Amino acid sequence: MSVTDKTVLALDAHGGDQGLTVSVPASLAALDADPRLQIILVGKQEEIAAQLDGLKPSARNRLDVRAADSVLPMDAKSVAVLRRGRNSSMWNAFELVADGNAHACVSGGSTAAMMVLGVKLIGMLPGIQRPALMAYVPNRREHTGLLDLGANLNVSAEQLVQFAVMGSVTASVVDGIEKPSVGLLNVGHEEGKGHDLVRKAHGMLSDLPLNYVGFIEGHDIFSGKVDIAVCDGFVGNLILKSTEGLARMLLTEMKAALAENWRSRMGDALAGPSLRRLLARRDPSAHNGAPLLGLNGVAVKSHGGADFQGLTQAILEAGREARRQVPKKIEASIHEYHLEMTS
Repeated sequence: MSVTDKTVLALDAHGGDQGLTVSVPASLAALDADPRLQIILVGKQEEIAAQLDGLKPSARNRLDVRAADSVLPMDAKSVAVLRRGRNSSMWNAFELVADGNAHACVSGGSTAAMMVLGVKLIGMLPGIQRPALMAYVPNRREHTGLLDLGANLNVSAEQLVQFAVMGSVTASVVDGIEKPSVGLLNVGHEEGKGHDLVRKAHGMLSDLPLNYVGFIEGHDIFSGKVDIAVCDGFVGNLILKSTEGLARMLLTEMKAALAENWRSRMGDALAGPSLRRLLARRDPSAHNGAPLLGLNGVAVKSHGGADFQGLTQAILEAGREARRQVPKKIEASIHEYHLEMTS
């Protein structure tokens, strides 16, 4: 059966901070939202079976279980994953994609483990040297795709260009944006700003048939100036973590301010519903699910602390990417632009 008729997704059921208490309900919610989705829960069989006990046949028929002996820790290092990770829940989830028994996989586990298993088991697309993580950051219009997020701390100009192409293809195919705008993060908009690496990447991007708008600064991400913002993993990770921290601080401060006295509580009664709707639209959980682009298959990283709503979004994101065959379209674009790289 083709991926468009039935999309099979392997979920690392123990990945993330809350494990089965989130992964099973999120799987059921994703099945309700996407009637073409089928999910394989990968993990400790007896524990998963206990969570599925009493489910209606209509839901149980679209859930399968693949046994695993262990769970990789969140701080798993690459060498340890390769030596002792075999038959863990994450390893087996990636292996289902590699063997063609699933169209995509999702995990909220260690990013380093996902990187090493993605490359080892699924493999890289021809011509892509390194995979990149892309997250969707809320902006004034909707969201900006930001990559890389920490998979690659040291990159070349050629790799930044590949990241730009991968992000552009994903925004076009998954989000339906006809000509995604792409910007390269720098310390200023002017041509002469920044170090040699970004200036070289800027020159290369300017020669490609992308909708490349040039250098952007950090605030441009949140204004919605571009659909895709490109940077190395060191910068991207700092931006993402700072954004999450700022959002949590503002939410805590707002809640405290609205409960401070009777006047603020009266204001909450009048303006509270509108403020909560605004926050819901900007909630990081609604944008959870970072695809690991550049692999010869679909793998999506869920935030380790994702709640039920966040993991549901990551599962649905993986289904969309598999159904729209993002890896194949990235490969075609890299080949078309003659951007293939050798190791």
